[in-house]
Amino acid sequence: MSNKNMQLLKHVAVAAVSSKYVSEVVGLISLSLASIVINETIELVKLYFWRNYVTELEVSNNDKCYPWLLQWISKYNQHLLHFSVNTTCRNTESGHMTSKFDYKPSSGEHMFKYKGHTIRVKLDRSSMLSPDYGYKPYETLYLSTLGRNRQVLKDILEEAKLHAMSLMESGTTLMVPSYDTWQNFGEPRIPRSMTSVILDEGVIENILKDIHDFVNDQSWYLERGIPYRRGYLLYGPPGCGKTSMIMALAGEIKYSLCVLSLNDSKMSDDQLVQLMGEVPSKSFVLLEDIDAMFANRDGETVIAKEGSTKVTLSGLLNALDGVVSSEGRILFMTTNYVDRLDSALIRSGRVDYKQYIGTCSDYQLSKMFIRFRPEGTEDDKNKFVKDVRKYDKPVVPAHLQEFFLLHRHKELNYVFEHINDLWQNVQDIQLTEKILST
Repeated sequence: MSNKNMQLLKHVAVAAVSSKYVSEVVGLISLSLASIVINETIELVKLYFWRNYVTELEVSNNDKCYPWLLQWISKYNQHLLHFSVNTTCRNTESGHMTSKFDYKPSSGEHMFKYKGHTIRVKLDRSSMLSPDYGYKPYETLYLSTLGRNRQVLKDILEEAKLHAMSLMESGTTLMVPSYDTWQNFGEPRIPRSMTSVILDEGVIENILKDIHDFVNDQSWYLERGIPYRRGYLLYGPPGCGKTSMIMALAGEIKYSLCVLSLNDSKMSDDQLVQLMGEVPSKSFVLLEDIDAMFANRDGETVIAKEGSTKVTLSGLLNALDGVVSSEGRILFMTTNYVDRLDSALIRSGRVDYKQYIGTCSDYQLSKMFIRFRPEGTEDDKNKFVKDVRKYDKPVVPAHLQEFFLLHRHKELNYVFEHINDLWQNVQDIQLTEKILST
């Protein structure tokens, strides 16, 4: 075969091989394009079906109903296999520690049945950058069901709300700041009885009446353009029942108690304003030992503990009665040293009711004797008061209660003989003078 024929045969072979490769490439491209078209078509069909035949509810963890839904889902859907836990520990009155596990759906997807409908639950968790707290957890809860019936999801919301309200009404709910919002702290506490807090005659009754008048006079405030807020200042020596009275008042009128600490080194003016603007309805706000924060009016803070707080006096004043402060708010501030408070903090409009809570009067001594030693006679009660007054020393209610607890199994004669135990290991009491009128 000539060289010419050999070269021709070689070119034909190369062309055949190239044509085969081209065909394979074209085939692969066609399959890829077909796969993309099919996938896009499926996604469009799914999107159309989702938009037109699936009802979905989206709730972020910034919404007030978010914890309600998680509580309700965990309570009534015990068959969920994937969940996370939050452990709460607390000390009982007997001094023992108890713990409680609260469960909620874990991140991901879950399914449960509700009134014959299949409900899909999806919990997404991510993080948001916060200038004060670093990364702030952010969660979004999705509830969806087949069909175009929004009422099913509305019913779930309503049941979750009623369940949450029933838990709150079963006791006094404590709430603490969580970033820029409020969250429940543990289980609702057993409401404290008003009779368990023995103050001087008429003190707690007068404050309770004032609170009822405030709650019932909302229209009066609105008609006159007065901010619908109420502030109380309780001052006096430590251990005299200021915080106990607030707990009893909250339990009496079925209010929650929002406990705010300004000593938190992460608390800022902006966060404080946000918290005071979003106080839950039917709640007290408690600022304890407010005197520990500020020494002067230059906007600087006093470091009460190691570390510092970013809350300034001007920031606190703005949070108490600024334009974003919540309406209907009832604020309690307590202090052991009223003379250390800046006058701007306790002026009228920020503090409307000032009450001194001091050491035991004869009335309190009598009432506490009857409460702890009900077997005693009228003569025994009078003798106890007279014997205590012989020492000419102030009696702090907390010390008196401890005295009765210490001798609860002793005979009355023993109690009378050991009254001096009231001041055992107790340093001199620095009384707060009644600088402010009640």
